Amino acid sequence: MKHLLQFNPSPAPSLLLREEGRAESLELSGERYLSFSPGRACIGYKSDEGWHACANRALNVKQCPTCQYRDVARVYTVGDFTLYPHLHDELSSEKYVLYLAQFGSDITKLGLTRRSRLHERWREQGADLAAALLEFDGPDDAYGAEILLQEKYGLANAVRANQKLSRLHFDKAKARAKLESMLARMREDAALSSYLADGPITDLSSHYPSVSNPEAVDFIGGRVMGTKGAWLFFEGPSGMSYAVNLHAQVGRFLLPQTGGGRDSSSPQSVLYLSDRPSSFNAGPHSIL
Repeated sequence: MKHLLQFNPSPAPSLLLREEGRAESLELSGERYLSFSPGRACIGYKSDEGWHACANRALNVKQCPTCQYRDVARVYTVGDFTLYPHLHDELSSEKYVLYLAQFGSDITKLGLTRRSRLHERWREQGADLAAALLEFDGPDDAYGAEILLQEKYGLANAVRANQKLSRLHFDKAKARAKLESMLARMREDAALSSYLADGPITDLSSHYPSVSNPEAVDFIGGRVMGTKGAWLFFEGPSGMSYAVNLHAQVGRFLLPQTGGGRDSSSPQSVLYLSDRPSSFNAGPHSIL
């Protein structure tokens, strides 16, 4: 069966799948009918050269501790260059941005990303409003500043998928006022004055589908409407709206399709991967 390695919500939603050393990128558009296994297995890890299968063959986990440690994602999420010191010089030439992202009218998150991925990162998370706050040359000071400022200002460092789903409808004026207030407060902090980044508040609503009270499910079964963060929305044959958290399906397997012509799971493009020990290059890591 095809193993789900990764969900990419932006710019066009797709799944990265692997089966017997072969990997496929499956675009999620039009009508899709996909279901996932109840059990899961470790997805392995991604290096700067590509994907690698789990040497432990770990079961019942999305990613085992060994593969988490080896994953190049640590470079981008926590600034840990231990296994990838050569990436430090490369990333030191990039601008890093600390930003504020608003989810609904009540949750404000402080996050970090490279300037080149700023708007893409906002869309990947499903932020409703966002604005750049501080800019750094390279990663060295940026990660420490993120932690300190989250603690100082009581800002979220992550927003759960169910929190995002429950905030599809909110008071936009109240949300903007909350974000503006926090931006103003932090921009007045004298300790931050040397790093301030200019930029307006960006409204990201145009990137997401308009959905009313979708039912949360664990499959895809109808016309794909779009994504918002981890959630993919689709319209069922009856016209009802549904939402599936595809990040929660990573590590699971696609179940064989039945039902004749309703199977639309043919891959849009095919890539190759050897199970062990060679690697598969699926492009840049889409975390930071």
